[in-house]
Amino acid sequence: MDFKISRWMLCILIWLSMHSTGVCDEVRLAYSNYSTSIITTNLVKAVLKEKLDYTIKMINFPSDQLLWNSIATGKADAMVSAWLPKSNSFMHIKYKNQVDILKPIALGVHIGIVTPTYVTIDRLDQFLSKKNEFNNKIYCIKEHVGSTDMAKTALRVYQLKGVECVVLSEQDIMKKIENNVNKLEWIALASWVPHTMLEKWKLKFLEDPNDAFMKDEKIYAVATKLLKKEHRDVYAFLKEFYCSPKELQELMSDMVKFNKSPYDAAKDYITKHSDKVKKWIKNVKKGHQKRRFHLN
Repeated sequence: MDFKISRWMLCILIWLSMHSTGVCDEVRLAYSNYSTSIITTNLVKAVLKEKLDYTIKMINFPSDQLLWNSIATGKADAMVSAWLPKSNSFMHIKYKNQVDILKPIALGVHIGIVTPTYVTIDRLDQFLSKKNEFNNKIYCIKEHVGSTDMAKTALRVYQLKGVECVVLSEQDIMKKIENNVNKLEWIALASWVPHTMLEKWKLKFLEDPNDAFMKDEKIYAVATKLLKKEHRDVYAFLKEFYCSPKELQELMSDMVKFNKSPYDAAKDYITKHSDKVKKWIKNVKKGHQKRRFHLN
């Protein structure tokens, strides 16, 4: 009998070693490789780690589709990078019944076409007449599908024949802007507030009289269906967490101006805004982390 029980226990241990990453207390935050996702996720990480003593693991996913999928499948516990109602509308429809959409963490996010301030046009309906100055291109950040889709809509709305959307990584686009600005060459790209590029260079949004772009997008916190049960304090914090686009832009400004890492800038922010942090964690009671297995 003892031998049979031991063999049975051994089988369980082997199964667990094959199908799990082990017993784990950490909270897993999903993010993508664009500046807003990086800074909002680091801000959440800083509060949970520095103020609430949580162990945090940030997990990178290269697209919005994979971000939503990571929450729906339990590969991550939460994200603060869901753009609604327009940018992530497809993912919202696909995954809304598999995730818990908590609340907006930022309201009034402005998306549009930006150019250097030395560009002599100010409106998208003037773009066609100057398209050659832009080499017939509008650059889009591949990690942010919403702004890319809206840029393609703008091509149709403003009948920009002969103009194409060129999709690059945010890192490559930042290099492209730097190169063009240094040479005073024209460049147009789909971007938004808050974004670090607005701190690095003097850029402006082109007016959008035909409303091809969203001027009131929202960024949401999205969690697994189990987060409220497994990490109640994280859930309580995310239900209160809010930072306006202006405040996030100021955080990015501090990061760029003083050459700080995203996490160091986030730590300095929560120290400087301690009253705001107290409001975010007012419903938190420590000690609610639940030990569990993270299944592959």
